Amino acid sequence: MFTLKAAIAATKTIRAVALVLTAGVLLAGCQPSPVPEAETVDPLHVFISPNDSREYRALELENGIRIVLVSDAQAEKSGAALAVAVGSMQNPDEQLGLAHYLEHMLFLGTEKYPDPDEYGEFMAQHGGMHNAYTADDHTNYMLEVNNDALPEALDRFADFFKAPKFYPEYAEKEVNAVDSEWSMRRASDGFILFALNNILLNPEHPIARFRIGNNETLSDKEGSKLHDEMLAFYERYYSANLMTASIVSNRSLDELELLAREAFADIPNHNAEVPSIDVPAATAEQLQQKIYYQPQMEMRQVMLDFTIENNMEDYLAQPNRLVAHLINSEMPGTPAALFRELGWIEGLGAGASANAYGNAGRFQIAVTLTEAGMQHRDTIVGVLLSYIAQIREQGIDKAYHEELATVLHNEFTFLRRTGAFNYATSLAANLLYYPFNHVIDHAYRLEEYNPAKVDRVLAQLTTDNLRVWFVSPQEETDQEMYFFDGNYRVDPISAEDYANWQTAASDYIVTLPSANTLFPEDLSLVAEPVHGKPQQIFNENGVSVWLKRSDRFAEPRAEVTVQMFQPTFALTLEERVALQVLMDTFNLSQQALAREASIAGTGFRLSANNGLTLRLSGFNDKQGQLAERVLNSFAGFEPSPNAIAQSVDRLRRSIQNQRLQFPVQQLFPAFNQIMRLPTAGYQEQLAALNEVNQDVLLELRDSLLVGNLVRAFAFGNYSDADAIALAQRVAEQVGVDATVEYARAPIVEPTAQLRLTWNDNLTLEDTAILDVWLSPEKTTLQRAHVMMLEEMMHNRFFTELRTEDQLGYAVGVTRINLDDYSGVGFYIQSPVQGPAYLLERFEQFRIDYAERISNLTEEEFAQVRTSVLTDLLQPPSTLAQEAGRYSGDWANERYEFNSQEQLADALRGITLLDVQRFYQSMILDGGGARVLIQMRGSKFAEEEFGVLEGATLINDLSAWSAAQATN
Repeated sequence: MFTLKAAIAATKTIRAVALVLTAGVLLAGCQPSPVPEAETVDPLHVFISPNDSREYRALELENGIRIVLVSDAQAEKSGAALAVAVGSMQNPDEQLGLAHYLEHMLFLGTEKYPDPDEYGEFMAQHGGMHNAYTADDHTNYMLEVNNDALPEALDRFADFFKAPKFYPEYAEKEVNAVDSEWSMRRASDGFILFALNNILLNPEHPIARFRIGNNETLSDKEGSKLHDEMLAFYERYYSANLMTASIVSNRSLDELELLAREAFADIPNHNAEVPSIDVPAATAEQLQQKIYYQPQMEMRQVMLDFTIENNMEDYLAQPNRLVAHLINSEMPGTPAALFRELGWIEGLGAGASANAYGNAGRFQIAVTLTEAGMQHRDTIVGVLLSYIAQIREQGIDKAYHEELATVLHNEFTFLRRTGAFNYATSLAANLLYYPFNHVIDHAYRLEEYNPAKVDRVLAQLTTDNLRVWFVSPQEETDQEMYFFDGNYRVDPISAEDYANWQTAASDYIVTLPSANTLFPEDLSLVAEPVHGKPQQIFNENGVSVWLKRSDRFAEPRAEVTVQMFQPTFALTLEERVALQVLMDTFNLSQQALAREASIAGTGFRLSANNGLTLRLSGFNDKQGQLAERVLNSFAGFEPSPNAIAQSVDRLRRSIQNQRLQFPVQQLFPAFNQIMRLPTAGYQEQLAALNEVNQDVLLELRDSLLVGNLVRAFAFGNYSDADAIALAQRVAEQVGVDATVEYARAPIVEPTAQLRLTWNDNLTLEDTAILDVWLSPEKTTLQRAHVMMLEEMMHNRFFTELRTEDQLGYAVGVTRINLDDYSGVGFYIQSPVQGPAYLLERFEQFRIDYAERISNLTEEEFAQVRTSVLTDLLQPPSTLAQEAGRYSGDWANERYEFNSQEQLADALRGITLLDVQRFYQSMILDGGGARVLIQMRGSKFAEEEFGVLEGATLINDLSAWSAAQATN
């Protein structure tokens, strides 16, 4: 369970698509074909992508619940979701967080299935997963399960909304779970900024209240008993007329309708009403303010934040998106292009949430600043306000509208699929806001040109509705947040501020964007054979090309990787760090091209990991041209001293900020630092950054352009000739050396004797540990054993340590892959216990689980194996996923391209006895390598680290790495 992470979007650069001016580049074949919005359109008809082969049905049951059914003959798993139009804004003042708490309690047993663990156990046995989230205005519950288990899963799922038990004896545990969730996020800048924004809005508006809940807010109070309030909330709002649902499965629509009616038709309808919000989200008292926030991590941002009217009803006109596109553009002459040229910004993005506050919306422009940009914040604010005024004065030309229509049409025509879990989740949520007709296409439709609707948005992007946010470690603050670790200050925007912004911007001229040159002109499909596996179609003079056209997706897209291999893992630490700076400065210099390409539906990324690697994705028509432009730019790239200084600062902040991530997020990078060579500690990395200079970067650039082995893998809509031509185009721009031997970066080999411990002290409060057990054999059979163990253990581990022991919110068992080696990792982040206790609890679980696995029946084992196989063999939902099934084998030179089939065969042959013996050998008898990572939070500074008997304690990552290199 989780709360909707809208907060994060408020603090990161919003990557939106920019518009272009000239309509002449539009292709007749790409023009949208709008369906007229006439009375004759069946209100139960769902508009779908022309390349979507799935079948859809919309229905509204007698009790008022609205449902979308999706029949997908190729689906290996089924998904379902149910959304309720009530969320955190409906919390009673006496029990803040109640909607979130109710979401937790709902999973703990029903009249028909009273065992609180039954639902989780059932899902685990049938390849399932389930979750829920609480947003400000709705709550959404979702599941995914093996196809054959869908009827039983729906029966259990639907009973939550008919007869939940709400056991009082679980109340304290679930309050603690909510509290752990809050505690985990209270020091996260994204959540802090989201909460700070809310509390600075109109205090009479429900958005201004604490939303997650914790031990303080969720408790019995005079005149307000938590359990009674929860029951009343459920009875009042969990009514069928406020619900929407979806089911995605391989069954026919008639079968799905029967299942939907059986599951949802008897959910009670109380004709509930959610009280309307009649107070403004922000009054004049809350607007025209400057808000200063001092972040936990080192970050620098300025945000222009406009409160606008809720214009959800204008979704077919896309007015917010049209305005955002013009602001986001990085074409020459636009603000983003100007700021980047001046070295003031790392990123700029604009976007809107039309119903951010229920009865009001929010339009933001977020700018991530360089150190130099910090000195020019007034100019940046002034230029952006001036640019908005310029757009308002000129209006949005019809040419922008037509180009956006083409962009959206292309996206929708070749709409990427998502898995059953995510698709069901989004459909149920979308049904709360959109009619059946537009539950899918609402984000891709653009009705006839309507400048009045766009002008209405522009008319609200004025200083009257403005708040400006300044975020940096240098901000002076005078107030401390109550439920979050945040400090801030609020000042009114004065007449002098407006004058200063206007004066600062007066020296700069900005213009609306020009034409995009990367729109695809040829969207035809290649008419060449589709082979069962990738074919090597070229191998000469140090250049090889592998190609596979899609079995599943008939679309004019491709996923391409061109590797210009050389063993850069042999570089010194100083050279590796300098290489990071080189690629960082280069990719930043390509942001305008990257955004232009993304608008046209194509993406690229040039990285340096064992030589240069160029990745291309999206529409394939202009990929060759794009590759040439990128590599030409790299060959002539000379980062300026200012750009280098900015990159060094950016990477320094990234290294330091990693230390401030959630503790559980630091565990896995630490494991990779220990096991993947070469490596270095963060202090050594920071020291190496100080040695970077322009001469070193230019030498590295030149070295990357000679002595390469060129390996290309193309997946998707390429002919043989075009794939070879693209690789040769690349080879012409980089020096090829056919004598170079391909190799992977070294790792620490996980022998049976290997025992390692890494202990670290954090400034954050919580403790986190990761205990990894790796098989010393790199066989397909060992990987199959690990997959079975992980599937068998994860739900039990979560239930015991999270639900029963209440040790933390982030708890789990996961598969760990280290090149060809495989193992399991046990992890937790805990706000209540130190590392020694947690390690002891892990050990007790493993001992207890030995008995559990010994009592497992053959039938239960077969169910788990079926689930693992279903997951493994589930058809890809996107072209990128399909490509990924082969690209790993290509990267590792497994040219039979049958790793998945081999793993499936191994799983089919595994017996219960095999897995029991594997568990005994690797974990109980210690036959596997073991790596223990412990992150001790400040709250537990006086408590001991856990001790791993016979383990090597790593005190210095750099020394450890150097020692391994000599072995």
